[in-house]
Amino acid sequence: MSTEAPMNAAQDNFPPMPEIGRPDPYYMRAIADADQSGDIHLRAALKVARYITLAISPKLPWEEKKRYFAHALKHHCATPSQDEATLKYYEELADTVRKYAGAEALRLASQEDDMWAARTALGQDRALIEDDAEAFFGRILGQGEQRPDFFTDGDWSQLKLIRDQWI
Repeated sequence: MSTEAPMNAAQDNFPPMPEIGRPDPYYMRAIADADQSGDIHLRAALKVARYITLAISPKLPWEEKKRYFAHALKHHCATPSQDEATLKYYEELADTVRKYAGAEALRLASQEDDMWAARTALGQDRALIEDDAEAFFGRILGQGEQRPDFFTDGDWSQLKLIRDQWI
């Protein structure tokens, strides 16, 4: 379980980011409570925490992780109003999603990078490794050179550096 530092926006009557890594029933109960009390900002923060928690499960394939991260950004980081404090709060929620999405993609890429290096050290044909790397990074980065919204510029650049070593 990882603890997320409270957001600065809490001073403007916005809730802090809930803890990432709690069991799903915890989030479901807390979301129902936020719905019942009409606290739309707490509901959004809990939904973001829930989807991040689901996405960072080590057993999920990247395609499902990506779906959770994208869903959290699209549906729960969209600001319900345009005032400055609300915009800032929802951007902080979105930044939290991006932080976890980038870390998860980099973790997966690092594992693959280590495996490809070991295969190279064992003398495996580089063309086979390149084919595997191309397929892997096609799934992680998508097609083309446009950064998906769930990655920061820094994470996107690091992922491309790892990719470029193998492709």
